[in-house]
Amino acid sequence: MAFGFGPGSDMIKSYQSNRKQLGKKKSLKETSKQYKGMHQEGIRSDDFSEEDIFQFKNAFREKAAKERKQNRLLFITAFLFVFVVFYWVLFT
Repeated sequence: MAFGFGPGSDMIKSYQSNRKQLGKKKSLKETSKQYKGMHQEGIRSDDFSEEDIFQFKNAFREKAAKERKQNRLLFITAFLFVFVVFYWVLFT
């Protein structure tokens, strides 16, 4: 009776759905065969000029600096929030 409705039936539906998807997944062996040898081709440096490489490096550095700045801001904000909450709880 408990499995005919409510959370029990949702659990059974989820279980059956997961069992149906098991056959669709590729095995590790198939996946490794698919990607085997892709890293061996590489990129020839003759395809790009020095200017292109310099622009790419600059863009990469700018993006990394922006991400570092965002992470610092997030960390400082979280630290201040926790500090204010602890101060408020302990001293008020």
